[in-house]
Amino acid sequence: MLESDSACQDSRPDLLFLSHCVPNPPEKGEKIRAYHEIAYLADRYRIHLACIGREESETGDARALAARCASVYVACHSRSCALVRAATRFAAGACLNVAYYNSPRLQGYVTGLARRVHLQAAFVYTAVMLPYVPAGLPILLDMVDVDSEKWFQYSEARRPGVLYALEAKRLRRFEEQCVKASRLTVLATQNEADLLSRIIPQAPITYMENGIDREFFDGVARPLPVELAGRPFVAFVGTMDYSPNIEGAVWFAESAFPELRRRVPGLEFFIVGRNPSAKVRHLARREGVRVIGAVPDVRPYLAGARAIVAPLDLARGIQNKVLEALAMGRRVFASEAVCRTFGSLLPVGVVPCASVQDYVEGLDASCRPTPHCDESIRAAACERFSWKRNVENLARGLDCLREEPVAFPRVR
Repeated sequence: MLESDSACQDSRPDLLFLSHCVPNPPEKGEKIRAYHEIAYLADRYRIHLACIGREESETGDARALAARCASVYVACHSRSCALVRAATRFAAGACLNVAYYNSPRLQGYVTGLARRVHLQAAFVYTAVMLPYVPAGLPILLDMVDVDSEKWFQYSEARRPGVLYALEAKRLRRFEEQCVKASRLTVLATQNEADLLSRIIPQAPITYMENGIDREFFDGVARPLPVELAGRPFVAFVGTMDYSPNIEGAVWFAESAFPELRRRVPGLEFFIVGRNPSAKVRHLARREGVRVIGAVPDVRPYLAGARAIVAPLDLARGIQNKVLEALAMGRRVFASEAVCRTFGSLLPVGVVPCASVQDYVEGLDASCRPTPHCDESIRAAACERFSWKRNVENLARGLDCLREEPVAFPRVR
């Protein structure tokens, strides 16, 4: 645990920031949003970060946030041990997700922190962290998405469906309790906020879309590794041990890409992202498919692609992979599920695809020109997905929350 000694010279109010992950480095979906929330809230608050790490190495990643935080604490959490404990509790009637993130060490630390520091509010990043909030603190819950809805969808597509449905019901009850305990609940998209408002009609609910690091994703072309230079390709980018990403990449490689490659001879399909599963690695046996795996910098692949594909059947929350491609000025061919995450206003450059034919026809036209940054796509993405503007709105709500129920309009 790291703690600052500058409290006596600092007039900022103390804020407890609870996170289910170590919010650094900002290179993975769940970490990106929390990282930028901390970065912008640090100007207004002395942030006391308490989070769960899944590997010992993440302790160092958390310490890198010490310059922005008054204190940093990481409770290391063995995935295998946590899963065994959670499964046991699930069998006894508990919610699997909540049980997985249960940490007596973290609870003890937060209890001690509340005795030492005059905390004025709690910012809770995902619902599973709400049980750690000390009694009496006003809560802003960044729920990100309605996770129980994903489990209901799992119950229809996976086996044993009855167990997924059981977890979905337990998680839904828990989410309702969390929302009712919070002064304000924030979701990542209008679509998710509308869904939650239908479930809990009287709750104060709003949404904050993610942003883009426009200086990093600058639209500038960068060289690919020598062995890949000059090859025409479309790309899928994402963490490749995540089931929806696996299923999306496999579907595209098997269903849409063969016809697209027939139309555009020599075209390749690059699958870019860490931890490719065995099912993904197996795709490399198919003609024209290359499983790239983890890369130090994704920008050369975004800039070098003729187009980006996002053919996910299951998509909740915001799709950072889509935002990054748009910021690089690239067109994104996306499933209906991905398009729905953006609510009623689809970003410029996102092309909805409902069938194999939609992907093939759209990509056929996009794959022929030389890759280039479309400035209209980039400008629109950077305007809408601004971290500074989006988090500033959230920060104003947090300021009000410490005094009285926040005046955000309820999403209907």
